[in-house]
Amino acid sequence: MNVSPAEHATVPATLADPPAERSALYDQIEAEFEAIKQRYKAKLGPADVAYIKGLRFKSRLAEFFGRGLIWVSPEPITFSAGVALLALHRNLEAIEIGHNVLHGQYDSCPEIPQFHSRNFKWKAPVDEEGWRREHNGQHHVHTNVFEMDPDLNHGILRMNDRTPWNPYHRWQLPMYLFMAYPIVLYGFNLQNLGLRQAWRERKFPKGNEGYAPVHPGGDLADCKRRHRLSVFRVMFKEYAVFPLLALASGFSFWKVMLGNALADGINNYWVSLTIQATHLTEPLQPEDALAHKGRWYLSQMDSTVNFKGSRRMSILWGHLNYQIEHHLFPDIPSRHYPDMAREVKQVCAKYNLPYKCNENWFQAIRNYLGAMWKYSFPTPAERQAMAEEEARHA
Repeated sequence: MNVSPAEHATVPATLADPPAERSALYDQIEAEFEAIKQRYKAKLGPADVAYIKGLRFKSRLAEFFGRGLIWVSPEPITFSAGVALLALHRNLEAIEIGHNVLHGQYDSCPEIPQFHSRNFKWKAPVDEEGWRREHNGQHHVHTNVFEMDPDLNHGILRMNDRTPWNPYHRWQLPMYLFMAYPIVLYGFNLQNLGLRQAWRERKFPKGNEGYAPVHPGGDLADCKRRHRLSVFRVMFKEYAVFPLLALASGFSFWKVMLGNALADGINNYWVSLTIQATHLTEPLQPEDALAHKGRWYLSQMDSTVNFKGSRRMSILWGHLNYQIEHHLFPDIPSRHYPDMAREVKQVCAKYNLPYKCNENWFQAIRNYLGAMWKYSFPTPAERQAMAEEEARHA
């Protein structure tokens, strides 16, 4: 059962049933999804090891040929091909490899300790421990719960009418599209390590009201140090080491820097629009979603939305076009999500639950940008309160 985000209501309708019936439903939902999870856990093995190792090999090939073409390209066509291949490398490392590995999807494979979540070094400007704490420990647990999910409203972003409006929000659409998204990976630490909280407290009239607190696992000085180190390791490599190597070998410093910057920007936009379009259009969730595992599963489904795409393209989206399955089963290797989706749909049909899926990526992006525009402006109640405040001071 496919339902567009505009058509769905908060699920499931059976939440209006008496408590005993709701509890029985939660038990059934828990049993259904746990059974799917255990079936796929039992399948994990050599094929998954081969998949992630093969993906890393392909990523390195794309990097090798991409950097080579950027260095030696005599004209725009080969230069563009090099940028595309380098962007492909950066993309694979950011989401299909990095994001999924840090979820522990390969922790049960002893033969590849380099892909265990606690050992993994991300080829992205993001602090791994901060990401695990904020993304895995808060966002994936309290998804779309007001003032508990830090990813719900990050930076200055306002994506629901419970978050107090202020004049900064009027500019959030152009600010995110043209300022935040081109460098979004470099800003993840500001979110994950809680480095934006003090700024909001100073700048917003109601401080951090409406924004979930982040628990980064360190004091402010330590968090700033971790942010600098994780950003420096990428910036130094992309904008110093490789351009200088090109110069030393007789090629153009500036051409390599430009190629690296273009690949970086393409990857940042791709990651931004993939991640944001599958969450922030969906409804807020109740704080008691954790009271029962079955209720939590339903909450995860209601707070996420998929979009359609081929299996090959799904790799480039980090399989986050299967955001529903990712939130139901975040520690199962993402390559299984297309198959798991069929079983999730069967459960939804059995219990008359919506399975939300956009027709394509562009529809998902359009819905997201529309929601961002909508929440750029105050609610009627907020407008009235502001008018009354102005009248009192007139």
